[in-house]
Amino acid sequence: MTPLVVRPTAQATLLTTLLREQGHSPLCCPLLEIAAGTELAHLPSLLANADIVIAVSIHAVHFTHHFLRQQGWEWPQIDYLAVGEATRAAFTEVGIDAICPDDPRSEGVLALPNLQQVDGKHIVILRGNGGRDLMASTLTARGAQVHYCAAYERSYPPFDGAALVRHWQAAGLDSLLITSGELLQRLLALTPLDQRDWLCERLLVVPSPRVAAQAQTAGFTQITIAQGASNQALTAALTQRTME
Repeated sequence: MTPLVVRPTAQATLLTTLLREQGHSPLCCPLLEIAAGTELAHLPSLLANADIVIAVSIHAVHFTHHFLRQQGWEWPQIDYLAVGEATRAAFTEVGIDAICPDDPRSEGVLALPNLQQVDGKHIVILRGNGGRDLMASTLTARGAQVHYCAAYERSYPPFDGAALVRHWQAAGLDSLLITSGELLQRLLALTPLDQRDWLCERLLVVPSPRVAAQAQTAGFTQITIAQGASNQALTAALTQRTME
């Protein structure tokens, strides 16, 4: 198949390589750029008092770990939670055994036993600039002291959407690998309205029911939910769908 890969550059490169190894002909077009967050400087004081750290993405883990290594610091010996399997794998890579829910959403994390009795605990949420506030508001209501740290910042390259779509059509694009609702919205925003039907007819692979619901609302008709947002999970879902 000829899938579109839109992840940030580092992940997109790895995913593209994996797809080619599986016999696909991917098109790589990162729609999102990731850079270190300006709030990383606050990490020392935040982690010094933390009881629990929650990471919402692999970027949150990678940029935090890089910052700590640069400063000569180690991750503290506390509880770590990851929103999804890919984020837990990122923790594993840096030597941390994190807990991950079956439901890779804020709701799934909030249902974990570790977060039911948090009165008086300090919880640090590692994330990008912006995002959902459900975890913070819920944990605060449970009595926790919650602190955000924007470990990374997102930005969008200024693409010409019409030119991109023409290129994808000429290349025979037949599928899309979308790992977040944010990337889905960016893809839709770039696609001219008169090409929206064409886009929504492509096979779409997403990492969770939440993103699948967003895609269905947007008009996509062929949606496959992978077992998470990892490159391996996305490739496996696409390959399985190809064999059906």
